[in-house]
Amino acid sequence: MNSIVTKKITLQNRILIFVATILIAVAAIVSVTTLQSAYQHSTLQLTERFDTARQVLSYKLSNDHQTLRNSLGTAAKDFNIKELIASGRDDPESLRVAMLNQQRRLGADFTLVLDQQHAVILNTLDHHQSLNLSDHLDERLHLSTIDSRVYLVTAVGFKYLETQPAYDGWILMGIDLERLMDNRVQTLTGFSVDVFHENNHLLSAATKNSTGLMALPLAQAQELIKISVNDQPHIAYRFNITQGDSPIDFVFTIAQESAFLDFFQLAFQLALEVIIALAAALLLSVYLSKNITKPLRTLASVAKRIQQGDYKSPIPDFSTDEVRNLSQAFKGMQESIQLREIEINQLAYYDTLTDLPNRNSFIRQLKNKVDNQTDQRFSVLMLDLDRFKDINDTIGHNFGDLLLKQIACRIESLKLADAFYARVGGDEFALLLNDVDGQEIMPLVQQYTQLFELPFNIEGMHLDVEASFGLATYPDHADSAYGIMQCADIALYKSKGTHHKVIEYDCEFDTLSVQRLNLMSELRKAIEENQLKLFYQPKLCLTTNTITSVESLVRWFHPEHGFISPDDFIPLAEQTGAIRDLTYWAINTALQQHVEWRKAGVELRFAVNISAIDLIDLSLPAYVAEFLDRYKVDSRYLALEVTESALMDDPDAAIKALRMLQRMGVSLSIDDFGTGYSSMAYLKQMPVSELKIDKAFVLELATNEDDEKIVKSTVDLAHNLGLSVVAEGVEDEAALTILRRHNVEYAQGYFIARPMGADDFQPWLEASDYKKIAHA
Repeated sequence: MNSIVTKKITLQNRILIFVATILIAVAAIVSVTTLQSAYQHSTLQLTERFDTARQVLSYKLSNDHQTLRNSLGTAAKDFNIKELIASGRDDPESLRVAMLNQQRRLGADFTLVLDQQHAVILNTLDHHQSLNLSDHLDERLHLSTIDSRVYLVTAVGFKYLETQPAYDGWILMGIDLERLMDNRVQTLTGFSVDVFHENNHLLSAATKNSTGLMALPLAQAQELIKISVNDQPHIAYRFNITQGDSPIDFVFTIAQESAFLDFFQLAFQLALEVIIALAAALLLSVYLSKNITKPLRTLASVAKRIQQGDYKSPIPDFSTDEVRNLSQAFKGMQESIQLREIEINQLAYYDTLTDLPNRNSFIRQLKNKVDNQTDQRFSVLMLDLDRFKDINDTIGHNFGDLLLKQIACRIESLKLADAFYARVGGDEFALLLNDVDGQEIMPLVQQYTQLFELPFNIEGMHLDVEASFGLATYPDHADSAYGIMQCADIALYKSKGTHHKVIEYDCEFDTLSVQRLNLMSELRKAIEENQLKLFYQPKLCLTTNTITSVESLVRWFHPEHGFISPDDFIPLAEQTGAIRDLTYWAINTALQQHVEWRKAGVELRFAVNISAIDLIDLSLPAYVAEFLDRYKVDSRYLALEVTESALMDDPDAAIKALRMLQRMGVSLSIDDFGTGYSSMAYLKQMPVSELKIDKAFVLELATNEDDEKIVKSTVDLAHNLGLSVVAEGVEDEAALTILRRHNVEYAQGYFIARPMGADDFQPWLEASDYKKIAHA
């Protein structure tokens, strides 16, 4: 089977197939063209034969008609006949005998004598069928149907006195068409002739089965119709040769084999010649292909030896220039292929920048360890630089490349026994630590973390670089090469996320990763299916002891996982871009709730949290304006809170968006103040009206003097900037007293009220000890 497959793909067979295909295609084109032309010529000849036969038949019938008319005209002038006609009503028998004698002499089948009023004087038919006399007075050929028979009919008038102007009567004679359509007609035309009248077969000269003929249309120019007669293919031609509207049609038929006899003989002869020519051409192509491919087969065997690693086999010379050049190219290939193999291996398994092994090489090394040393434990340590992108963006990619080279040198400088190092990504390195049985792995890892304690000198610039490490051990954490790599990657991701220098893999990390992926895909679905709810936490005005506003807090109640903390899904929403949909949903829901409570007599200002992505996206102001207009809510009842760190992500874009919202009359607040790195220069430009002190400084306010100092300085700063202050995280009366002492305007926290659903808020409000609700 393999030899057959190999033979099919040889160059010789390809040449044979190519030549055979070309020959067959050319022969087919020539044959089809020739046969088509011959068929068209045969068809044209047959059409001309049909047309000639139609003219012959028409001429014969016209000649029979004219002969009858001339003879009948002579009889109409005979004095004896006219005298018998004149006395025909008195002596009808003498007239009948005379006219029958005349009828036989003229070869007619019936005679009809009419007087001047078209009344019948004599009718030789057994019974009379009326004829329209006016249709037969001219010299045109007329065929009429009488008693399901077709007759060639002509009429002439007679005068008792030739000098009188009008005819005294008419004599009509008809010849049965069946007598005229005898075998001589088939011999004369060369076709079988059938006659039809209104789809009823009247006369058939040769065709016994006329079912297919009855439905034929009248022939058009050069039109031949193929039909089946007596289960044999025939060619038919239907026509009408009489002038005027005549229901009588003629059909010529001929067997298809007889009609195209010359064409079939030509096709057979042509097919035979083509087969002979193809056979000769194929034999010639076999001979040529063998001679052409012989040196190529020799070179193919040389190439196979080179493929097997034999680079010293001699290559023969050839007389043909093209093949000789090819053999010289093979010699050059032998000499350079070893060097290229070395280069390819270097590119495939080594990093061109650091000369360390690359990811492919590292995974291959891991596979070898797993396959050949299954009983030995080893560890994989993944290393990733912190803020490497900042280094590239700040001092350039060239400095980043030099830094990576120095890191590679430091890693190799440890020269730990059996350690294998590789650069597996842009700023990511992998270290294979062998034979870790019976020893603590962390002290070994500590040696690598210490590599980053000293700064790196890059062209005179000292850089302090930190790195995160993820550790996984075989077979404790995974039993495959890719599995142990994945575990080390997950541990590295955890290390970077928690800002711990080294994290060892834990199986719980996988669960968290899968859950994060699921939450990322289900968050938008949660918005669409109303899995999200807004909870409202009231804000207390400390000067009036009234509730003036509420903060709207998003809660997710998953149908499968239950309550999901905002700390888990809000960062995911920001990563996936779903935070925009979440923000729009929160604003829309809060305004709906405002309208509902306003109808109940409660008017509060609603605060909604927004993210840095919302600020960068300048479509937020347009959506806010749309929502306010949709629910007919005054903009002073809406406040937007944004975290301090979000403002610093892109201060210029944040200021632009906030100013647009401020011009709309929306209140703006800085949330979690004190936990970020706000620039005072940017802070004073922010068009905000409120500053919220983070709960971290309020929770222990009554017992921690440092927290009180921070709160006091923050309040003084805010008041100096013309901002009101909200303290969140109030847990006791003592903290509330201190906040009042430092002139804080608003407070919120569990001591005042926990966040609650809309259904619980109004009952709480009515039962609370706070004063009547003031308008925001």
